[in-house]
Amino acid sequence: MFITVIGFFTGMLIGLTGTGGGVLLTPLLMILTPYPAVTLIGTDIVNGAFTKLLGVFEHRRLGQVRWRLATFLIVGTAPGTLGGILFLSFLKARLAEAELDRSLRLGLGVTLFCVAILLPLIRLGKLKPPKTWLDAPGAGARLRLVVVGALVGFLVALTSIGSGSLLMVFLLLLTPYPLGELVGTDILYGLATMALAGSLHVRMGHFHSGLFLRVVVGSLPGVVLGSRLTRIIPERYFSWLFTVLYFSLGARLLAG
Repeated sequence: MFITVIGFFTGMLIGLTGTGGGVLLTPLLMILTPYPAVTLIGTDIVNGAFTKLLGVFEHRRLGQVRWRLATFLIVGTAPGTLGGILFLSFLKARLAEAELDRSLRLGLGVTLFCVAILLPLIRLGKLKPPKTWLDAPGAGARLRLVVVGALVGFLVALTSIGSGSLLMVFLLLLTPYPLGELVGTDILYGLATMALAGSLHVRMGHFHSGLFLRVVVGSLPGVVLGSRLTRIIPERYFSWLFTVLYFSLGARLLAG
């Protein structure tokens, strides 16, 4: 039952902020369940694909998806995601299960720390997006978005974290769009990335159907509620909560 509750909570955060799946669900499941890290990552990615599909419908209905922006990000998804899967296969072939588990926990913990450090800098205005942004960005801007899409795709495939948390950091740095539109665009990108990464993880056997069903039962209604709350709750009320939560989960994973 508690896994379903966790799924609902993280689904609501995905709908509300674009993040919450890999950055919260995977670390929590690593801490609270006995499943191997690679199985939790694969199962969470598949759950994320279903959750983000529903999130895209909700945010599209609210007019909060920047399709052109998402297109440039998605172009980088395939090579980045495939690179992450190949790197994970490389690690599996050379590390024992316990060593691989520790390595994935370490990677996830370090990534959480990076997000926790970057978010306050953005919230305090130390890092700012460009003042102008065209719907038809130049070649340099398009290339940056493709590279960001590839980098985040790599991290999603490897750790399940990235499609919401890291991409949102990059979007806040690169574009001046309203938060609600960035969340909707972020979720669309995450759908494409997690659908690809999830299918590859299932093929590699990194999937537990029973765990998935318990999580998805909670995450689907959660994402609907969270998507609708973007029109009600100001960003400033939950931004610092994420920083504290990311830092705490990262510390817990690194502590073992």
